[in-house]
Amino acid sequence: KKRQKRHAESRRKKTMKLQEKGTFEYLKRKKKQNLLIMLISFAVVFAVFFAGLAVFKSRNNYCTLIATVLVLPAAKFAVAYFVLLPHKSATQAQKEAVEAAAGALTCCYDCVFSNSKSPIGTQAVVVTDNAVCALTQEEKADKTLFETSLRDFLKNEKLAANVTLYTDEKTFLNRVRGLAANFDDTDKRSMDRMEWITHAMKNMCL
Repeated sequence: KKRQKRHAESRRKKTMKLQEKGTFEYLKRKKKQNLLIMLISFAVVFAVFFAGLAVFKSRNNYCTLIATVLVLPAAKFAVAYFVLLPHKSATQAQKEAVEAAAGALTCCYDCVFSNSKSPIGTQAVVVTDNAVCALTQEEKADKTLFETSLRDFLKNEKLAANVTLYTDEKTFLNRVRGLAANFDDTDKRSMDRMEWITHAMKNMCL
C-alpha cells in the first residue's frame, strides 16, 4: 500500500509539473484542455435549454433563464481557447537545440505573453539572472511591445532584466550560448535571481 501511495503521489507531481506554464508542449495540452472545457460548457447550456423546451413546450421557462446565465462562463472558456489557438508550440528539435545551448540557464517553452494590445506567442524563452531572451516564429509579433511590456512587468515586481525578442533561431541560439558562457551557476544569488525572474515572467503568460 505504501508503494502504491508513493507511486500515486509521484504520478500526481509529474502531472502537475506537466501542467505548469513554460513546460515543453504546454500549449498543446492547454489548447486541448480549453477545447474540452468549452465543448462541455456549451453542451450543458444546450442540454438545459432543450430540456426546458421538452418539458414546458415553450422557451419561456426557468431552464431558458438558467441556460442564458450559463452562456457567460461558456463564452469565457471559448475566449480562453481561441486566444491560444493561433500560437504554435516548440518542436522537439528546437527544445534540444535550446537546451544544448543554454547549459545551466532556465529554459521555458510555449509561453504566450499577455499585454495591452495582442498576446505574443514564443517557442522558447531562456532566462538568466539579468536577461530574458525569447524566440518567436510569429511574423506579426511586435518586438518593441514585447520587450517593453515584459521589462515594465518585471520592474513592477522589483526586478530588472534586459529583454530581447528574436525571430531568427540561429541568432537566438548564439545569444543564448553567450549568456550561458558568462553565467556562474555556483553563485547562489545569481541562481535565486534567475528563479525570481522566471517566476515573475510566467505570471505574465496566459
